[in-house]
Amino acid sequence: MLMGKVILLSFLSSIFVLGANAAQMKYSNSEIYEKMCSKCHGANGEGNPKKKGPALNDMTAHELEISLFDLKSGGMNQSSGTEHEVMEHNMKKIIEKGMDYDPKSMAEYIFVSYNPEAKYYKKFTTERTYTVSEIYGRMCSKCHGINAEGNPKKKGPALNDMTAHEIESELIDIQDADMNQSSGSDHEVMEHNQKKIEDKGMKYDPKEMAKYIADHFYQK
Repeated sequence: MLMGKVILLSFLSSIFVLGANAAQMKYSNSEIYEKMCSKCHGANGEGNPKKKGPALNDMTAHELEISLFDLKSGGMNQSSGTEHEVMEHNMKKIIEKGMDYDPKSMAEYIFVSYNPEAKYYKKFTTERTYTVSEIYGRMCSKCHGINAEGNPKKKGPALNDMTAHEIESELIDIQDADMNQSSGSDHEVMEHNQKKIEDKGMKYDPKEMAKYIADHFYQK
């Protein structure tokens, strides 16, 4: 009986050690992509229509990073729908298997590995400064439209009917998470987006951004 207990304890100990090692195991971006992502997006990022997996080899590193960040954040800026819900489900599976990853790092891996344009890619080694036009084009236009015409699908209001002063006031409130703003899902999403913009090093001056939007898109 004693021998049996010793064997059992030894067996349980080995399982615990294996479990601990598995929990500490870290996978490279290439391993994660090959084991998990390639099933839906293709071995070379070419996509898989049968699994409704879009191609990734025609996206820039920045576009990939934004998509991956949104996906890991629960898709706050993504429209709801079956395909996106499947992606969120897959993301949970990846994380549960201990294959968590950094969106920026994974985006650069996919871009450099599979996008034909990657040979022209130059990675910035120092912090870069973005112009307000770059920030608007890369971040704001997805919800507010390329010409600030708005995007109802993403509940992004039009900005091309607002004066520079009105836009500046809104941007200041959002940057400061102003207490005088009424709470609600739309404003909370805007605050979330603002944080993402700042996290990516794309800070801007509200007055300068408001002037850019008004000068380029104002319709009245």
